[in-house]
Amino acid sequence: MSALPLGSQLGLSIASHSGLSPSAVGALAGAAERAGFNAVFVAEGHGDALALCHPVAAATSRARVGTAITNAALRPPVLAAKTAAQLDQATAGRFTLGLGVANAVMNTRFGIPPFAALPMIEEYVAVVRAVLRGQAAGYQGQVFRTGMVPLDSPPVRAELPVYLAALGPRMLELAGRIADGVILNLMTPDQAAEAVTIVRNSARAAGRDPSSVEVACVVHTCLSDDTVAAAAAARAVVPRYVLHPAVPRLFGELDGGPSLQGVRERVLAGDRARAADLVPQATADGFVAYGGADACTARVAEYHAVGVDLPVLFPMPVDDDWGYEKTITAMAGAPVPVSHGGTQ
Repeated sequence: MSALPLGSQLGLSIASHSGLSPSAVGALAGAAERAGFNAVFVAEGHGDALALCHPVAAATSRARVGTAITNAALRPPVLAAKTAAQLDQATAGRFTLGLGVANAVMNTRFGIPPFAALPMIEEYVAVVRAVLRGQAAGYQGQVFRTGMVPLDSPPVRAELPVYLAALGPRMLELAGRIADGVILNLMTPDQAAEAVTIVRNSARAAGRDPSSVEVACVVHTCLSDDTVAAAAAARAVVPRYVLHPAVPRLFGELDGGPSLQGVRERVLAGDRARAADLVPQATADGFVAYGGADACTARVAEYHAVGVDLPVLFPMPVDDDWGYEKTITAMAGAPVPVSHGGTQ
């Protein structure tokens, strides 16, 4: 298989909506670490990503553990800070809190009223840091106000890293200014390159070392030697995100690319299978790595080449197989045994 650049960092993301039991999530995390993955993240669908980080922590000893991402709007920042402190203890200082604000469609389902995302997440990060540092004055902002929040026991690191999910330029600029890292998603390598530039420039303008802000990028992966099945699986990824307000820009609709309106209509009608049939292959090709190991590895290398520090593989199902074990083995270049109590 194609080799990644020497010394390249690589992460794995495990979806909470994959149907895996917590013990199976932990087993996969352990296998990923043995295979040489540098980080294992949990992606929050309709489960609790922070809770699933506990089996990941228990199954690993070296790899970073984190969320990519957890929905900040679902949790008060004080609770997120308390949970992050406990996970940093559980991992002996390996935990990263990856935060995002989801989107209006998802948050409406959860009963969360509309809010201004940028000021909310900026103050949210400030509250989390105030709690982790044990600031006696707490935090007094426009969105959040707290007193001093005692912790039963402090985190291993008071400066526990906080990453922000960012798809648009304003959130990318905010991440460069205040976050320890940024998590990109749904981007082509060229779009990721633009995002890297925005983050680095924002960090520099804020008087920070631009290289101190790690850029991670989620790379959806459909691994299969059956290229037809892999291509179809790649198209099936698009309906999962097509209602997100950032998609028209990211997927090229605003630049004269194919319209995805028919795909949206089928998703809203509850027919994802038909929606996937309507997805132009070029749309999926933009941000999904699919095919055999060589093709997927070569695609990941493209993200490294444009300045992404940490590509994070996010396996997607091919013919109903999420492919975690195959992906771990393929990227490791050798079989890695996985023993778990759940089913995929």
